[in-house]
Amino acid sequence: MARQSAADRLAQIAAALNERQRAYLLAAYDEDQRREDLHRGPGGRPASEWRWIEYGAVGAKTLDTGWNLRRVLEGQGLVSNGTGATWSALEGRALVKLRHARTGLMDARTGRHILALLVQMTTDGRKVARLLRGQPLTKPKQEKPLSLSALRLIEFGQKNPDAEFEWSAPWSTYVPDFLVMRGIAAGLVRRGLLAGEPPYRLRITDAGKAFDVTAEPNWKPMRVWSEPEI
Repeated sequence: MARQSAADRLAQIAAALNERQRAYLLAAYDEDQRREDLHRGPGGRPASEWRWIEYGAVGAKTLDTGWNLRRVLEGQGLVSNGTGATWSALEGRALVKLRHARTGLMDARTGRHILALLVQMTTDGRKVARLLRGQPLTKPKQEKPLSLSALRLIEFGQKNPDAEFEWSAPWSTYVPDFLVMRGIAAGLVRRGLLAGEPPYRLRITDAGKAFDVTAEPNWKPMRVWSEPEI
């Protein structure tokens, strides 16, 4: 018997989900992706923290706590006494992980702290959500933003389109670390913005000439130093 491919296995899981389960999975996926965009880049919280999404209290009772995931499902009329069973069904298919955490809210009837459900998407869960959306199984990797040093290499090449240059060419007073710049130059060659033999004999490519360095969020023009007047 032929071994089932990973894509076929995920397609079967997606087809087996009922409408309610699909809605829960997609709501969790949307929140997961929103958080990924929010925490991408320097200064973002580690994924081990933001991947856990606080759904909120399980059950039909509405609590005005700002729980985004629960609010989305409430807006679709999908929060009820069957909420816990729906999340458990998704956990049983290894599409999410679940855990509970105590909140600062008290249940007036029992006098106990209300527990909030936390949901974490698994890798399979994200892939099945993409299948349901008609997207590729694997999210395309986004190119990392170019560093300021990389942008200055490109700018120098744009100003000298017919000349070869070395990694240190843009800097007149301060020369960056050689090994760091060699890696930056090699990265620009891989991306097709520069050509040559990093870190020497660099030259701008057509793609590099068309690249708008001033549109990059971390762009700062090189400061021009002038001799003090005597």
